[in-house]
Amino acid sequence: MSAFEYLSVLISIILALGMTRVLAGVGEMLQARSRHRLYWVHLFWIGNLFLYLVVAWWIFYRWRNQQPWTFFLFVFVLISPTILYLASLLLFPRQTDLDESIDYKTHYYANHRAFFALFSLFTPVDVVDSLLKGLPHFLQLGPQYFVSSSLYFAGLVTAAITRNERYHQFFAIYFLIHTIVISFTIFHTLI
Repeated sequence: MSAFEYLSVLISIILALGMTRVLAGVGEMLQARSRHRLYWVHLFWIGNLFLYLVVAWWIFYRWRNQQPWTFFLFVFVLISPTILYLASLLLFPRQTDLDESIDYKTHYYANHRAFFALFSLFTPVDVVDSLLKGLPHFLQLGPQYFVSSSLYFAGLVTAAITRNERYHQFFAIYFLIHTIVISFTIFHTLI
C-alpha cells in the first residue's frame, strides 16, 4: 500500500461522512415532508454541497504522486474535506429537532452566516492546495481557475454577509451552473 493510498482512506472517510450527512438530510426531509416546509434555495445548496463533495473527492487524486508525505502536509490536506463536512452539518437541523415542524427557509437564514463563512474558507485553502502541488500544476489550471476561485470566494463571502433573498436565490443557481462548468473544463479528467 502506497502512502497516498493509506492517507487517502481518512480523507475519503471525511468526505463520505459529508456525503452521508447530505443524503441522510434529504432522506429526513422526504420522510417528514408533511411536517417540513421546504425552501428551494436550501434545496439548491444541498445539491451544490453534494456536488462539491464529489468534486473534492475527484480532485484529491491529484495528490497521488506526492513524495514524501509529511504530517503537516497531510493535516493541511485534511482541511478541505473537514470544511465540507462541517458545512454539511450546518445545512440541516440537529437530529433532535427532526420531530418538530421545520421551516427550511428559517433554518437556512438562521445558519447562512456560519455556512457561507465556513464554505468560503474552502477557496483559499484550495488555492494553497493547488500551489503545494507545484507551480507548473498551478499554472496549468489556467486563468479560468483564478477567475473561478475569485468569483467563488467573493460570492460566498457576500452570501455570508447578506440576508438579501434575491441575492441568495441568484447565487444558489449561479453556484450550481458555475461548478458544473468548471468541473467539466478544469477537472474533467482524473489526471
